[in-house]
Amino acid sequence: MVNLLPWRERRRERRRRQFLALLVVTALAGGAVLLLLYRTINANIAGNITGNQRLRVEIARLEARGAEAERLRGEQEQTLRHMQVLNQLQRSRPLAAEMLAQLARSLPDAAHYRRIARNGAELRIEGEAESQAAIAELMRELAVSPLFAEVELAGVAEAESAAGASGDFAFSLLLLLAGDGS
Repeated sequence: MVNLLPWRERRRERRRRQFLALLVVTALAGGAVLLLLYRTINANIAGNITGNQRLRVEIARLEARGAEAERLRGEQEQTLRHMQVLNQLQRSRPLAAEMLAQLARSLPDAAHYRRIARNGAELRIEGEAESQAAIAELMRELAVSPLFAEVELAGVAEAESAAGASGDFAFSLLLLLAGDGS
């Protein structure tokens, strides 16, 4: 009979060593894969952190630009309001000159103004005339002017001179400016 036990034992020992060697190689390969995976993940995390920092800096810069744009928008609105006021003043300047010229053209020789006051679109005129016909002529002239929307006689009274003699008439007119009256 042949003893096969040592041969089987050597074969078992050899398989066990192959198994252990394969186990060590697999463990080393797994460790290397885990190390590579760890480094890759850390590199990605570091890249994300750097990217996030760049984004924070960029966001802060954009927020500063947005605040500057908002400030400029406010200044622009304020400048537009100032320009509107200036335009309104410039439009009213020729109107005032034209209004005074029209008042001078409309005044008959037999009358004169004592006081002219403007409040918005309302113009109050006080004056004296030699006759009521002169007052009526003044009102007709003012009524046909495109500058005045309405001409109204507020009052007429006989005026007395310093010597106590009468003859002139004191009048008061109320005129409404046509348009916006600015």
